[in-house]
Amino acid sequence: MKKACVTILFLLSLTIPMFVHTASSADSITTIFIQPDGSISPSNVPIQRDGDVYTFTGNVHDPILIQKSNVTVDGAGYSVIGSLTEEEKKREQLLGTGPNTTLPPYIIGLDCDKTVDGLTIKNLNVDNFEVGVYIRTTHNTLLGNAVSGNLVGILLSGSANTITKNYIFDNEMGLFFGFTQVNGSASNIPTDIDISDNSFINNTYQLTGCVCKVYNFSEPIHSWDNGKVGNYWSNYNGTDTDHDGIGDTYYRIDVLNQDRYPLILSPAKPPVPATQFPFETTAIGVAVALLTVTAVLVYLRYRKKNQG
Repeated sequence: MKKACVTILFLLSLTIPMFVHTASSADSITTIFIQPDGSISPSNVPIQRDGDVYTFTGNVHDPILIQKSNVTVDGAGYSVIGSLTEEEKKREQLLGTGPNTTLPPYIIGLDCDKTVDGLTIKNLNVDNFEVGVYIRTTHNTLLGNAVSGNLVGILLSGSANTITKNYIFDNEMGLFFGFTQVNGSASNIPTDIDISDNSFINNTYQLTGCVCKVYNFSEPIHSWDNGKVGNYWSNYNGTDTDHDGIGDTYYRIDVLNQDRYPLILSPAKPPVPATQFPFETTAIGVAVALLTVTAVLVYLRYRKKNQG
């Protein structure tokens, strides 16, 4: 796909990860590395390694850079949490939109080296970064994650990737479908991608990438579904007259991009740790336990009185 575009962001021109935060945020950021030999640095972070599977055992408050291919990162319902405040989100300069064209450093919650591919990222919450997750290579899978409160939720520039069953909400830009800048022209448009069964909820821009002045209308319309199932879009206003769970009309992103099978109900939700129970469940359990203990005490007192 070749277009003449004015980019909203030039984030994709970042050829190496940049983890130094702007001056208004935390003074010190420590990057967590899954290194080429598979080791974790620093070693005391709450991530447990079992072969090529890395499982969270608690929340992490620093960005992660993956330097090893063909590994699985299982968030197990825990979170990578950035330090971007609501005030900073309003103040951040979106690259390419203002008179200052200098690229400031941006923090990416979960990133990988440009030669690393074959990753599976699942069951992870990524919150409050400039960029939540950056997928720049091929044959990666994002499955069952929640990405929220970021300037850009998921930044996608690599081809042959799968993004499914993710909960993408309350970001400035939910999914940034992008390209790499090469001598000022657009190239490396992602192809062969499966973006389906995701929930796009209350993002300022559900999906974006560029504001195109000229479209190549000889191109086929690009679909955002797997051929059977699309995604849930909180601002979709279509109907479902046959009650099959799929909208009767497509969800229009722009003139060349559409979801042909938009979902009526949200298929995804944020993951939670297995040991974490909803407040209501815990409160009910405590109440039942107290009532049981009270009943036993009343019974014992009544029995003792009658025996006396």
